[in-house]
Amino acid sequence: MNDAFLRLVRSVANSRFLMISALLHVLIVLLFGGTVLFNKYVEPPDFQAEGGDFLTPADTSAAPAPEESQTMPSMSVVAPTISAPTASLSALTSINPSAVAFSVPVAPSVAPTISTNLAEKLAGGPSASSAKTGAASQLPGTMAGRGSGKRAATLAQNGGKITSEQAVMNALRWLQKTQNPDGTWGSKFKGAMTGLALLCYLGHGETPASSRDFSVVVDKAINALVGAGVKAQGHLMFKGNVFLYSSDVYEHAIAAYALGEAYTMTHDEKIAPVLTQAIDYIVKGQRADGGWYYRYDTGPERPDEKGKGFVQSDTSVSGWQIQALKAAHLTGLPFDGINGVLDNAMRNLDRVFTPKDSSYGYRKSGDHPPTLTGVGVLCKLFWQGKPDKMVRDSLKALEGVNVKYGSPDAHLYAWYYDTQACFLAQGGSWDRWNRMFQDEIVTHQSPDGSWPPTGGRENGAGMNDAANADGLVYRTTLCALMLEVYYRYLPTGKDSAAGPAKPSNL
Repeated sequence: MNDAFLRLVRSVANSRFLMISALLHVLIVLLFGGTVLFNKYVEPPDFQAEGGDFLTPADTSAAPAPEESQTMPSMSVVAPTISAPTASLSALTSINPSAVAFSVPVAPSVAPTISTNLAEKLAGGPSASSAKTGAASQLPGTMAGRGSGKRAATLAQNGGKITSEQAVMNALRWLQKTQNPDGTWGSKFKGAMTGLALLCYLGHGETPASSRDFSVVVDKAINALVGAGVKAQGHLMFKGNVFLYSSDVYEHAIAAYALGEAYTMTHDEKIAPVLTQAIDYIVKGQRADGGWYYRYDTGPERPDEKGKGFVQSDTSVSGWQIQALKAAHLTGLPFDGINGVLDNAMRNLDRVFTPKDSSYGYRKSGDHPPTLTGVGVLCKLFWQGKPDKMVRDSLKALEGVNVKYGSPDAHLYAWYYDTQACFLAQGGSWDRWNRMFQDEIVTHQSPDGSWPPTGGRENGAGMNDAANADGLVYRTTLCALMLEVYYRYLPTGKDSAAGPAKPSNL
């Protein structure tokens, strides 16, 4: 027994270091294990703030409301990642970052996808080397009212109300919801409807690079018009590369008008070649008398194909060509012959002027009700800047127009021109018109942001039908453009390079 005990003592003595190590490890495990269990059940979690509010560990401030989700068209180049800014910044409306044109709110935490061309610009890619820089990237004086920090002040200065601006925003949101997946609007007349809708967004200062709410909408619309032009060699009516129908000349000019404004406001170089081709058709389609006719017919005066008159320049057709040419002139791009073409167009307007009632005729003097008077006045003020005697007399004639949305005499097409004509003239003509038209248009807007049929008639098949998709876009865009008149085009001189001119005393 004693021998066995002695052997055990010797064994323990020989392994004393192993035993001591085992005891120390047991003590360490017990010590640290107890600490962890104590913290778990006694200390509060590290993501609980004082007062009991719980916040995400990586963020201690309320997250910004994200931009309304929109889907961009497919693209061949992936846009670069753009860090969301934390303060206001000037919009990149050209490659020159010093150009101030629009105010941009704080962007959402995830940057929206943008077109390939804009992605190249933001990344300083290939498009940057060919884009214009310097003073040309700033808005011309006549378009400056829609620019950065100026729209609200210009609206108030020119007699606009907050209700008008709210109606415009409601219209823009309705157009946003009704845009076709391919970036167009309408069905039968996509070129015209897309052009009119895009003009509404641009008139409100919305561009792909500056708009928080509508950047994707505007980008898709520009891409749709450019794509149509590329596919059809500059024809912008989504119907091929031949002007076959009477409506084609309207559609082409309205779409070219929108692309002209789009280039001036973005300097997106993909627009330039298509716009150049489109304007070339208008320049070459001018008739000898200075106006334009269906299908850009430049042949001699002769009985028309329906035997209802003669092939002569059409004042309604000419009005859209003149607006498109003026927009092209403001881009600063080197278009050949625009000044001479517009000068000739003014002579054609003089040709159809009717001294008896100071109206502008349809194809000749005195051959149409005075619904085209605003066309003549606007186009003359657009290009000449100052009113001549014919314009002054016509403005007095417009005092006989009564704006009642539900009346049989309601005519949005005429009012679109009359509103701009009176605004550019300023003075008493504008004061009277503004008192009459503003509330009438605003109060007749539908709850969804569109405008219903008027009590009268509108130009074109179905333009006043409640169920006609093109007619709904047509009425909504014309009304929105009327309510944007306070800042869309300011009364300036011919070249519109300086600030607003002094109001006339008409």
